[in-house]
Amino acid sequence: MKRFFIALRFLTVYPFGGDAEVTTDDLVGSAVYYPLVGVLIGLLLYGFWLWASTVWSTLLAAALTVTLWELISAGLHLDGLMDTFDGLGVRGNLEKRLAVMKDSRVGAFGAQVLVLAMLLKILAVASLQTNPRLLIMAPLIGRTVMVAFMATCAYARPSGGLGKIFVDAVGSTQLLLTSLLCLVLSFAVLGRQIIYLVPAVTVFFLILRCFFKINFGGVTGDLLGAACELHELAVLLLAPFLFS
Repeated sequence: MKRFFIALRFLTVYPFGGDAEVTTDDLVGSAVYYPLVGVLIGLLLYGFWLWASTVWSTLLAAALTVTLWELISAGLHLDGLMDTFDGLGVRGNLEKRLAVMKDSRVGAFGAQVLVLAMLLKILAVASLQTNPRLLIMAPLIGRTVMVAFMATCAYARPSGGLGKIFVDAVGSTQLLLTSLLCLVLSFAVLGRQIIYLVPAVTVFFLILRCFFKINFGGVTGDLLGAACELHELAVLLLAPFLFS
């Protein structure tokens, strides 16, 4: 259970257990629990959405649901998305992109993607009346693909960091266990409909992985957060095509 709570604390605003000693093995082992943390987040969002949509208008309920979504993770992954697009907006080589991403200040490109991502997410949630279970699937998929990127990509930045620990140490064993857990949980949420969602998400993952390798030479902590946010949004936006 220790590693589950490490994953919960790392991916959410869960505040307890921060004083316990955490080893590298614990951090790496906690990655296996990312899908479970994603499902817990999704269940909270699903329950909130069902309640909020009976109290407020659909659009306001969606905006409040997305607000809760970002509060749960303290905006950690959204910050990674903004830093990623600030890096992409730089005219220069790989080193310059990575340096801009490391800067804590938000640039013009990061601000633009923040607004667009939140607008798209709110409108996508507002359109989920026919299949609100995707509010469970989006965080589940988003956190599962983080492990997939860790296991299949090199660390892009020469200097160390928390992201480097995961990328260097997470491998095929964690990826296999995470994928199996994700499939089991996905089937519990969507049943046979996962046969439509899984291939689409896999294709999106492969395209994004190739994009990250070409433009950044691998992944960093910011890119892992961006991957989570982009896959969450992709699951929501794919809903009309997969479940019409």
